[in-house]
Amino acid sequence: RPRGHGISFHTPDPGLSPIIRIGVFACRCNDALGWLDSMTEYVDALANQEDIVHVESLNSACVPEGSSSILRTIREKGITRIVLASCVCCPLNFVCSACSDQRSRLKHAIFTGTGISRSMVETCNIRGEALRHVKKDPLKAKSSFIGLIDRSITRSKKLKMLPALARNYNFATAVIGESEAALNSAKTLAEAGLEVFLFGTSGNFVNNGLLYPNIHSFEGAVVKAISGTLGEFQLSVQTDDFEQILQVGSVILGEKSRSKVQYIHQQDLPSKTVASSMQKAGISGVPFFAPGFTSIKGLYLADPPGISVSKRKKGAAAAAIAAAIMPRGPRQSKGFTVVVNEELCRGCGRCINVCPYQAVSLYQNEIGGWHAIVDEALCNGCGNCISVCPSNAADSPYRDHAFLEQTLEEILIH
Repeated sequence: RPRGHGISFHTPDPGLSPIIRIGVFACRCNDALGWLDSMTEYVDALANQEDIVHVESLNSACVPEGSSSILRTIREKGITRIVLASCVCCPLNFVCSACSDQRSRLKHAIFTGTGISRSMVETCNIRGEALRHVKKDPLKAKSSFIGLIDRSITRSKKLKMLPALARNYNFATAVIGESEAALNSAKTLAEAGLEVFLFGTSGNFVNNGLLYPNIHSFEGAVVKAISGTLGEFQLSVQTDDFEQILQVGSVILGEKSRSKVQYIHQQDLPSKTVASSMQKAGISGVPFFAPGFTSIKGLYLADPPGISVSKRKKGAAAAAIAAAIMPRGPRQSKGFTVVVNEELCRGCGRCINVCPYQAVSLYQNEIGGWHAIVDEALCNGCGNCISVCPSNAADSPYRDHAFLEQTLEEILIH
């Protein structure tokens, strides 16, 4: 396991060229659901449109021959925008409940180690939205097919770069507490080979026989406050008359320490007590947290309430999730996180108040004002900040306001 400090970064991206050269690739899905000759005629006719330099109907895009053909054509013809009409719904780097083996295989073949940026690809699911109608309603299938590809071509001309992620990580974990659950968290982490900083709640020595070379017990030290986020937490530690700041990558809190140690999201902002809220039927606005999780990514509870298992198991579970959150390789952009336009942001702070994941912070700009910045590693793309932003500074780079307005126009007018 990595130790000390490190940096996790978004894999090198070729960027998004300002020159628009569009390639349209339509996958027939092996004609498993059927295909119309008029679909082929429509795709071929697209070659006459402005900015489109290549059109092609593929028998199957997700097999090695199909994906290799796409990559070869992109490079040979200098294509800078891709319309991929297949079973793939989005080019983003995550897997949802709709993702099948074919969809994942195609995305892996197109984007992994190929130099093709996710930012330059606009996808549309013609299999699910058009081809499934071929046998029972050919006219509807053709209409849906044409509409999906037409709209995808329009959107491909407005694509923007997805945000790139680079952040520092400290691979040590702080365990604060002397309960059985907290001590078992420290033991489990140590046996997994991670560095552990162990603190008591009142400064008392809590090693309690944990003789591991990678457990560092701080006798007489009290953690006053925690600030920061995943990978770069700062612990304000008081030892007698001496106060210091220690940096760790993740934190596990015992039940007593949770009520005593304040969490400071950002300097000069009010502190808060760490809470772990579970969703309940009929109550909105509460994000989903698994047992032991809190709204602060990287900060976990050793002894979460309401769970009928032993404290030893609770502690081991907290250690497992704290170890799993640390990167083992470069982080990649998820694509659905929020970005803030600094020139539009007023620094009102509404986004901070509604963000359930502590992903938003305020920073001073060049003229002494303030603007918000979203930490992509923490943002889950819920959109709360977008909904309350009075200046439209907060937006999604993949499905932005322009996309929403275009969608409403298509639905309400056309």
